[in-house]
Amino acid sequence: MSKKYLYKVYSGVNTFSNFPAGNEFRFSAENFSPQIQIQIGDIIVAYSNPGTFCILEITGTEGYNLSAVKNLELFKEKFINFDSGTSILELTEIDYSNLLVELLLKFSTISPEDNTENISTSQIISSFAKWLNAKPKNNYFDNDYIKTVSFLTKLQEKYSEIYSKDIFDVDFDDLDNFIEKINTNIWDQSTDFWRYSEAASNHQPRAILNKDNYQAFLKEFKYKRNHNFQPKNTIYYGAPGTGKSYRVDQIIKDLDPKYFERVTFHPDYDNASFVGGYKPVSQKNEKGDEEIGYRFVPQAFSTIYSRAWQDPTHQYYLVIEEINRGNCAEIFGEIFQLLDRNSEYTVTPSRELREHLLKDFSDNPEHEGIRKGLKLPSNLHILATMNTSDQSLFPMDSAFKRRWEWEYVLICYDPKTEEDRDNLSFGYEIELPDGTKYRWIDFISKINNNHIKNNPSLGMDKCIGNYFIKPDSGNFISLKPFISKVIFYLWNDVFKDEDNKVFESNGSYEDFFPIASAGVTKVKELFERIELSPISVYAERDEEYQLGQVAEENQTVEN
Repeated sequence: MSKKYLYKVYSGVNTFSNFPAGNEFRFSAENFSPQIQIQIGDIIVAYSNPGTFCILEITGTEGYNLSAVKNLELFKEKFINFDSGTSILELTEIDYSNLLVELLLKFSTISPEDNTENISTSQIISSFAKWLNAKPKNNYFDNDYIKTVSFLTKLQEKYSEIYSKDIFDVDFDDLDNFIEKINTNIWDQSTDFWRYSEAASNHQPRAILNKDNYQAFLKEFKYKRNHNFQPKNTIYYGAPGTGKSYRVDQIIKDLDPKYFERVTFHPDYDNASFVGGYKPVSQKNEKGDEEIGYRFVPQAFSTIYSRAWQDPTHQYYLVIEEINRGNCAEIFGEIFQLLDRNSEYTVTPSRELREHLLKDFSDNPEHEGIRKGLKLPSNLHILATMNTSDQSLFPMDSAFKRRWEWEYVLICYDPKTEEDRDNLSFGYEIELPDGTKYRWIDFISKINNNHIKNNPSLGMDKCIGNYFIKPDSGNFISLKPFISKVIFYLWNDVFKDEDNKVFESNGSYEDFFPIASAGVTKVKELFERIELSPISVYAERDEEYQLGQVAEENQTVEN
């Protein structure tokens, strides 16, 4: 491992400021006191008053003559006291890291919530450097943050020298023209910048500023700023059939499938099913023969986690249906801590998961999605549905619950929903074999409001939602699915052990069979008990009401 040193450059000695960042140069170690053996790869932080710090990487040694590359030059009003006769000190890794953090404070990152009028060029450089280092298949600067900042600082100086414009002084309000100007400058073969870029690692400066890198970074930042997406963990809950899954569908319906993963929890679902684990797979050996081996197979969480980190310009969604039908504590495991989006929690992944993600992140151990452990990216949202009426399921503890936003999905009895969308169920009709029809919306209104909600041992959880059953033809719900789904639910899950006026006393669900004969009679009797009238009766009442209104208007005119 390379060693780190702090070197005090005394007055009258070259302060290294004359050497350009990124270029190799030679200097003498004769002024080192005490004399120490410097090795290739060692780092020297050369310090001189009033506060100039040059970070040098040793590239060659020959006696007192050292070759080095100046990775970065930083300025901070900081006095460091050296003992008399001492000019160089060895730093521990912790001391070196702490010094860098202090010196790099001005290179803070930016977020979409920042006021772009107050963003400094140093912040742009720092954020772009981290963006480059986290980019998949990025081989720039060995994913080293210091080297990246150093290169960008040098690029900033050269671009300003040629065009009298700071490339990192961004006009976010006119970004399209700003980017167009960059493109014009970096592709003009008649300019000094073209010649500089061509001579520097075969157009690496141009590559850094092109549409795949700097320009993509700027567009991504502006996109996030305009949309200001806040990562959410949301559970949509309510009575069965209220349209919880439909609510989620409206969010992801127009997305390419690669932007979401959808799973359903159940009692046998476990952490390996959710995150991933070793599974037997068929593979060919060195001789080309098929054999059974084991490898890590990622599941929904690992897959969407990796995709979201590798594509920060798009929003990704993990959808969990029936979240309370599985044992959430077992399924989420240590990932549970990551659900707190307002914290900086990270979680150490299993060895096999880390190896899988490392491969996805182009073997970059400094990638933000793995560097300090697992951390949910800001563009990954988790949406879940929960049926509040389900019984004998796994309870959620309070710590788990408070990490979610809870959105109750109401039953709607009106033609329009709260979001001003059409309530499709408003036009559903229950059609009996003899041609008699009943409004579905009237049926659930009477059952829910007159027979379930007013029962203290039942309540809203047992109500029937708008889409508890779907029409089997057009807007018509036929008798067979109505009895097998709706009547069965009411009998078995709602009123079985309750005093009620919906079912006959001493009656049973079997009384509705055979459906073609007994079913029609029993359903009509049930409708009468809950005071649900056929559509024809409602139509007659509406006609009588309209005639009455006309008569009243005529009476007024005559008077």
